[in-house]
Amino acid sequence: MEKKLKHSILTSYLIGAPIGIIIVFATIFVPSFLFGEGLMIIVILGTYGISTIGLVVAFIISLWIGGKVAYKNIKNGKSLLLTSFKYSTLVNAIIWTTFCLIISITVKEEKILMMVPPIFAFVVCTVLTTFSIGLLISYVIKRIISKPTELKNSVANKVYK
Repeated sequence: MEKKLKHSILTSYLIGAPIGIIIVFATIFVPSFLFGEGLMIIVILGTYGISTIGLVVAFIISLWIGGKVAYKNIKNGKSLLLTSFKYSTLVNAIIWTTFCLIISITVKEEKILMMVPPIFAFVVCTVLTTFSIGLLISYVIKRIISKPTELKNSVANKVYK
């Protein structure tokens, strides 16, 4: 694998993973802090616990795929905003589809009703991450791609000296 592609995927992990994991935990625990009820955590985990585990696993995998797609888009001259939109849509589509698939397998009653929040979350998360985290990741990947390689620098330095 090309060095800049590896760095792009690593960038996706280093920026995306901590923020995403913090948001997952905040979604689970902040309502109980706001309303002062520990039952809220039990309700959220009891309703979406297994699906949340699937979401986190899918998230880790989707960051790799998203980093690779962002790298290819930027390398092909696509704009940062378009790259960010594709990155965010892809990552969110993978995680929320996994979330919904797990719901459809594990829930016996009211599957459609249980899928309304994740579908809403997909739309909201895609829009928000396109203009924030996705854009930051795309920008950093663009900087990685535009940075001359060390070999080129050393050859250029020898020629000009």
